[in-house]
Amino acid sequence: MNKQKPKQPSKGTHTHGAHTHTDHSHDDHTHAEHAHNEHAHAEHGNPEGHGGIKPVKITFFDFKMDKAFAFDPAKSETGKITYTLKEPGRISIKVLKAKTRELYLATLVNWEQRDAGTHTETWDGRDYAGNIVDFTEAIIMLEGEPLSTYKPDSYSLDGMSSEDIIHGHPMGHAHNEYRDSANIVPELEITSIKDGDVLSGLVEIESQLPGEKGYGDEAGYGVRYYLDNTLVTEEFYDRSCGGKFTYTLDTTAYSDGPYTLYVGMCDHHQHATSRGHRIRISNAPSKEESR
Repeated sequence: MNKQKPKQPSKGTHTHGAHTHTDHSHDDHTHAEHAHNEHAHAEHGNPEGHGGIKPVKITFFDFKMDKAFAFDPAKSETGKITYTLKEPGRISIKVLKAKTRELYLATLVNWEQRDAGTHTETWDGRDYAGNIVDFTEAIIMLEGEPLSTYKPDSYSLDGMSSEDIIHGHPMGHAHNEYRDSANIVPELEITSIKDGDVLSGLVEIESQLPGEKGYGDEAGYGVRYYLDNTLVTEEFYDRSCGGKFTYTLDTTAYSDGPYTLYVGMCDHHQHATSRGHRIRISNAPSKEESR
């Protein structure tokens, strides 16, 4: 397995996109719009960028998020997100886990075309694996680019360094340049652990993309490992890994107790996926070992 290990940015300063996202308030079920400060690229032009296209973000108007979380997924109800566009665009809507660095829980709209006017999107309240999302830790994130800048197949990795591919070159690049055939949200599975496992010592966390891999098959992958909301590490893999990832978790760095272990994957082009399993860390020696 060939992993790329370039110099990593400090936590909380990783920049490669401009989004609008909306918090779900735990107390009064209100929603407040604010900027996602870990991303910056779509607000800037890139005169030296690949394809020579200036990334331009689309503006969303008249948000109506009051029904985004006011439903019961267990009863097969759906949430609603309403917004207005003054020009046609390609839209992405994701669910992000609050208090994490870009742990995506679900993709609701994957860079799909929407005409000018008012649109209502729905979601079933479930994550990539089909589990019901904890709404108190969910953020709805919207981003998009106008159809006027849509030039698929113009993006190329030619001449880009591994740093450029992984972190984005200084002024970013346009999502509208990506080829349509790679506009895929891959499925991820964790193969070495399952719900209820007790982890102790050095544990191999193995995961893979068993199906279509999208841009990762060309650009590689960024894979993040979380225990609950804590980012354990981020690793980078080039295309030669074939969509298979391995990380050795040292449980002795963490207190004993229950956690959700998440693996989140991004193909460096804002196509993300994740899986999570409930596990328990137990570093205390067993009765047999202590004898």
